[in-house]
Amino acid sequence: MLRDQTIDDLSRLEFADPAPVKPMENRFERVCWAVFWGNLGLALFKVTVGGFGYSPLLIIDGLNSAANAVVLTTIILSIQMSRDVNINRKYPYGKGKAQYLVTLAVGVLLSIGASIIFALSVENFFVPISFEPTGIALAAALISVGGNLMLLRFLNHVDLPNDKEELRRIRNLHTLNIAASTAVVQGILLAGIFGWFVAERMGGLSISLLVLLLSVRIVKTSLDGIMDRSNGRKMDADLADLVNEIDGVGEIRWIRTRTAGQNLWIDINVGMNGDYTMGRVDRISKRIRNHIARKIERIAYVTVHCSPL
Repeated sequence: MLRDQTIDDLSRLEFADPAPVKPMENRFERVCWAVFWGNLGLALFKVTVGGFGYSPLLIIDGLNSAANAVVLTTIILSIQMSRDVNINRKYPYGKGKAQYLVTLAVGVLLSIGASIIFALSVENFFVPISFEPTGIALAAALISVGGNLMLLRFLNHVDLPNDKEELRRIRNLHTLNIAASTAVVQGILLAGIFGWFVAERMGGLSISLLVLLLSVRIVKTSLDGIMDRSNGRKMDADLADLVNEIDGVGEIRWIRTRTAGQNLWIDINVGMNGDYTMGRVDRISKRIRNHIARKIERIAYVTVHCSPL
């Protein structure tokens, strides 16, 4: 019988794919949709008001909110593409990379737009401007600050233990948005009331630079996903600690991780005593998979490869 065989016989046998560990369902997608529509609304509002000539700063700040919406689009697409319905025989790893292609294109367009605005701000830095409709522009900027504060307050009251890192990332983006909108308020006040147009130019430079940096980050994240970048040394170290907590594991030979959408795929090669029976090896492998699935968020598959010592 197979259970009477030892680990040395593994090399002559083939096994079916390991059963997936289903990611935990939560309210994260609904939260992302709510914040997405909030950012999209703020972006359209600021670009529209700025487009009527009330302040070019509002257009730049609108691009900042649009960049946030792009980041949220990335997260929402990753959730959609990571669902079980997208994992089948034809696409065994799901369709998570589709999100990276979309966000790569949007990130490139956003970076081009931010670069053009930054270049124009530098070129026209010392050119005086007419800044008569200060009241409407100031009101729009204050609405932007208030809207971002409401979104940040909403995010701070959301409790999703399995998505703490993603929530922290979104909160940080909205903190930057609040700072950018505050800079817009200051620029409008100084330029429109006191005639210090350089303050408006400085605000335009700083916000366009912020949007440019954010768009570059979007492009970099998309390229990392397309090229299957590892999840980093910290993740490997955390996984190694978890595997070493299981009795029967002799050594860890290698760990490989990749992200497809919102799901994490893990391959681990562990060394075990060559005298262990197949049944014991199978039980140890199962304990490793279950232990990792309990401790690490958004696990899709954990494949344990066993080698004799």
